[in-house]
Amino acid sequence: MRLIFTSNFNKFQSINATQAWSLFLTGCKKDDSLGKNPMTGKYLTVAILGAVIAQILEAILMVS
Repeated sequence: MRLIFTSNFNKFQSINATQAWSLFLTGCKKDDSLGKNPMTGKYLTVAILGAVIAQILEAILMVS
């Protein structure tokens, strides 16, 4: 059974970025696959955001 459909998960509790990325990357099976450190999720978010911004800038600069 998926983690998000268990009765103890859906109590409107807040989760950190690491848990959110773990749920996303494992298909909602585990919320601790990336570890317990909350900075891991923040680093992953910044890395992905940086890659997206770099691709957008590259596309803009290649057109002009």
